[in-house]
Amino acid sequence: MPTRKFLQSLVTATALTFTAPALSLAAPIFGELDIGGSSGTVAPLFLNFNCNSANTLAPCPAPANYGNFSTTGATNSFAPYNTQGGDIHNLSQATTPLNQTFNLPNFLIFSGTAGNPVIPPDIALDLHFIFLGVDPQATCTAAPTAGQTCTPAFAALVSAANPLGLSAFNLQNTQTGSTASFSVAGTARRISTGETSAFNGVFTAQFTVPYQTVLTQLASGTVTNSYSATFLATPIPEPGTAALILGGAALVVGSRIRRFAPRRRS
Repeated sequence: MPTRKFLQSLVTATALTFTAPALSLAAPIFGELDIGGSSGTVAPLFLNFNCNSANTLAPCPAPANYGNFSTTGATNSFAPYNTQGGDIHNLSQATTPLNQTFNLPNFLIFSGTAGNPVIPPDIALDLHFIFLGVDPQATCTAAPTAGQTCTPAFAALVSAANPLGLSAFNLQNTQTGSTASFSVAGTARRISTGETSAFNGVFTAQFTVPYQTVLTQLASGTVTNSYSATFLATPIPEPGTAALILGGAALVVGSRIRRFAPRRRS
């Protein structure tokens, strides 16, 4: 019988161990969210998202410092928001500096306007980081050729966290034009409970001219173009909660082992 009780305790402890993630993440946010349907205006020190008046699910004018977007694809936790409209916050070196951790709550919010599939919406994306581009600078001013890549640098972006003044953009020439992309990271937050998951995101724009032409235009002002973005959310484990459960399981097993271990006779 002691052996049977020990095995029962071991089974209980093991069950606690494997249910720890479920207990610490009651309703995790995970899945992919794709957006588009509007345009952005970029300069070396800012990116403003514009409001598309054709998007009736996130009508114009958007809230101050926001542009609107449409959901173009969604999976898992984001699936109910497929075809939903929403608003996305502008970015600037002053408030969301490159290569530094910051906190921009409600960077991306879904609209509660009638006609959207989720009312009221229960997920928001909070932005915490914008990565520097990873391409070389020497090819930024070279004669255009398909396959070239470039991360432009600007003196106004020089900081302790960005001594070379690199921008966030990864530019690439194609056979018929060019593309620009940049990467971000933050947390996806369930509004009703405060639970969060980590997300990574990539913004992409396509041009019908080489990136050298785009950079020439940018040097004398701003560039406006349509964009798309993809965000991928994955749950964040709660190590404190899991550690307590695992520690308790270990104590249960340990106490049972000590209880049923043979005692030495003096």
